[in-house]
Amino acid sequence: MAKKRLAFDVEESLHSLLKQMAAEQNTPLGAFCSVLIKRGLEVQPKTSVEIDPEIYKNWPLDHLRSETTRLGIERPKNWENMVRRINSEIVKRYVAR
Repeated sequence: MAKKRLAFDVEESLHSLLKQMAAEQNTPLGAFCSVLIKRGLEVQPKTSVEIDPEIYKNWPLDHLRSETTRLGIERPKNWENMVRRINSEIVKRYVAR
């Protein structure tokens, strides 16, 4: 199967953590991240799971916006609180400028 390259930005702290975890397993960072993405795609819960608000800090703005849209459509348990948290993260980024 042909391989394709992905390029995206992550927070420095997340990059350091991923790099450390890959090193502990003696695995190249790209291969390690590829496995994580594949596992994430294989796990498709039938009900929405509340995401730890700390992870929102690592998401790009466009992903945060699409997540609020998804939550508004699916309306899982506690969806309003999750939308408030995401909106709070978006506001923090604009205020920090």
